[in-house]
Amino acid sequence: MPISRVTLVGAPNTGKSTLFNRLLGRRKALVHSEPGMTRDVNEAPCTLGGRPVLLVDTGGLVGTDDVSLLGGAVRDRVLEVAREASVIVFLVDAKRGLGPQDEDLAALFRKTDRPVILAVNKMESASREASAREFWALGFAPLLEISAEHGQGIDSLTEAILAHLPDEASLEEAETAPMMSIAIAGRPNVGKSSLLNALLGTRRTLVHDQPGTTRDAIETRLSTGGSVWRVIDTAGMRRRGHVTAGPESLSTMAALRHVESADVVIIVMDCTEAPTAQDIHVAGMARDAGRPFLVVLNKWDRDDKSGSAETLVQRVRTRLRFAPYAPILTVSALTGLRVNRVPPLVAEVHEQATRTLSTGKLNRWLQQSVHAHAPSSGTGRELKLQYATQTSTNPPAVLIFTNQQKPPHFSYRRYLENSLRECFRLDLTPVILKFRNKPNTRKRSGDTGHRRRRRAV
Repeated sequence: MPISRVTLVGAPNTGKSTLFNRLLGRRKALVHSEPGMTRDVNEAPCTLGGRPVLLVDTGGLVGTDDVSLLGGAVRDRVLEVAREASVIVFLVDAKRGLGPQDEDLAALFRKTDRPVILAVNKMESASREASAREFWALGFAPLLEISAEHGQGIDSLTEAILAHLPDEASLEEAETAPMMSIAIAGRPNVGKSSLLNALLGTRRTLVHDQPGTTRDAIETRLSTGGSVWRVIDTAGMRRRGHVTAGPESLSTMAALRHVESADVVIIVMDCTEAPTAQDIHVAGMARDAGRPFLVVLNKWDRDDKSGSAETLVQRVRTRLRFAPYAPILTVSALTGLRVNRVPPLVAEVHEQATRTLSTGKLNRWLQQSVHAHAPSSGTGRELKLQYATQTSTNPPAVLIFTNQQKPPHFSYRRYLENSLRECFRLDLTPVILKFRNKPNTRKRSGDTGHRRRRRAV
């Protein structure tokens, strides 16, 4: 049966993300003192008391008197996932005390018809016991006093959660099997979350016209072609000089970490503006991290787009001279135009990036390449490329042993890279060529390997 869902809800800055990280046993959600750090839904599988569950962190909820469009979108999204929960953990702030906003939210959670556990957080000090008793007025039982930051009361909270879970819960096979990791990256407001929703076929992430809606990286599962991928929607990355200290800085650093650790990166650009300097900078970060990536030019549904798709792709390709292998695709996440081409392209990029090249075939390629175009050392001594072997994958890295310390000229290295790509059909992934001097270890003629000791005179 589907895995049980434990959803953390509450007002902004009550410690939901801190509790999420505490129960998860690792720092996954971003935590900051500024209210509203989490705006979307963050999910992660974990084990509580030996039971597998899906832990869900949500954005801070404000009362129904908040009429802002973004506040309303966050509220609608949180209530949607709360109705899907097996159990709701409602966090309140003992430091702040009971307020009208807590009463307003309590009324909303009663309407979900889900079991609700009331957790009074930030109980590090005994002086807050009086404030904790105020929350009995909300009418939820049990009421648990915890400190997510210091780990107090977490065992009692875990027991209460387990008591409300269904009798059976099992991890889906997709949770335990190795999964390819896909990071969706780009500058703010280019449609990263919209693309993820289009790929999933459902409204999984919060979408809003306000730039920077996504602050924390949102992780979800995508089933495609008989495989399950771990897809991470990252926060928009602005130019370094424009990034403000605090939440935006944390979001940018987290996005960069996900780009560096992903198996494949999807760089999303706005086709009505691309390529901007920041678009190229984000692609450069993926290149510098050695990550295979593809470029998705989104918003092809706009009426104000200029020129044909071929013209736009060529314009972007010219700016991406440092990564000529990266495929480029025009899509519309809003209408679904060509979105179905993204997963097969991602799979093809990943297959090439993780391809294993046999040593025998590599050395035959090397011999043929050298025979067709011999290297020039430029030093008077003949440069010999002795043999090649693959040292790693994703991206493919090939080590070539030579008879000199200095590697071949960059033009010859480029010739070998192009030849390698053509021979092994590696046109969609970065490849790495390394050169190493192999010392001549052969013994001189008549050398027995032992030096004869001199007789003292």
